[in-house]
Amino acid sequence: MTNNLIHSPNTVLAKYLKDVIDVIQPRLKINRPKRILFYVGTNINGAPHIGTYLIQALSFVIARKIRDKFYLPVDIVMGIHDNISYDSKEDSDGRIFHRTYHHAIGSNKIKELIDSYYSSYFEGLKKATGVSYTVEIYSDKQATRDFRGHFLKTLTHADAIRWCTAPSSGFLQVRIPCSKCLYSERDAILTKLIKRNEHSVTFECVCVEHGSYEAVIDLDNDTYIDLNTLYRNIVKEFSMTEQEDTLSIVIKGGDWTYSTETIDWALSVLGYTSIQVPMRIFLPQVVTTTGAKLSKSLISEKHNSVKDLPEWMTDMRRLAEDNPDYINKLLRVAELMMTDPRHVFRSYSYKEIERLLAEI
Repeated sequence: MTNNLIHSPNTVLAKYLKDVIDVIQPRLKINRPKRILFYVGTNINGAPHIGTYLIQALSFVIARKIRDKFYLPVDIVMGIHDNISYDSKEDSDGRIFHRTYHHAIGSNKIKELIDSYYSSYFEGLKKATGVSYTVEIYSDKQATRDFRGHFLKTLTHADAIRWCTAPSSGFLQVRIPCSKCLYSERDAILTKLIKRNEHSVTFECVCVEHGSYEAVIDLDNDTYIDLNTLYRNIVKEFSMTEQEDTLSIVIKGGDWTYSTETIDWALSVLGYTSIQVPMRIFLPQVVTTTGAKLSKSLISEKHNSVKDLPEWMTDMRRLAEDNPDYINKLLRVAELMMTDPRHVFRSYSYKEIERLLAEI
């Protein structure tokens, strides 16, 4: 396969790499892990678009290449975020109360969506690369003692952590659904931490329909912990710091580069240095004609910037239906990008991705 299909300018990081996976070598030398665990997260609020599938393909290709070069066992966790907003209500003061996908449609339907959107694709990537994976659903994860324990530990530094979860307001961003209607205040403006000890915490919350209520979270109860995106990632990466002999690598789209400093500050407050926390690798984001990230929100809003996209790029199930060889094509594009670090640490317009898939 030639690599003259892509023309990429140099970037600061790419200039110092001979191979994309060389970016992990400093942590391999410093930490000397015995295995590597990749985490790739995705929201469940709608069909996957081309950007989502591309990052997932690249993740499997990177994992395979690291395994084969460094002779370390690798695994991938595909994280499914089912605490994304499904619908919402507004009170008289303009505060938003939302209901998550988990609470709106239930666990069985979430699993049906995962099967519809991802299962055959993940299995195809596994078969093609020989890299194993597991699916981790947020609602299942937040119910574990490990997650709840790490969440409770973050609250020992609540006065600092809250500025990392909501830099403009300092609200803690813990959303606990009302037991009657399952809605919670999205921005947690009215939610107050009123009692805390080593084993549990009590919040005072307000429901748009049912008024104030108290909620207790401990290691073993079933109170649902709905965290905003930044807080969820703080707890997730915090828990990864304690996996002995494992280097955890969080795979993210390029749009995340603007967001991770707040997570780093929180992890530092918790006592961790940059060589103790997980690595992050930022992969290409697909952008629209305006340069905006191709996102499910733009697609659902039918924004002008996505009106010319072919349907198969906004719902990858269409690509699978029309192209039996679609997994191989996406992997070939991923492998093409991997031929030069300059091709990975950048963004691509959807038209460029369309061209590459057609020409490859």
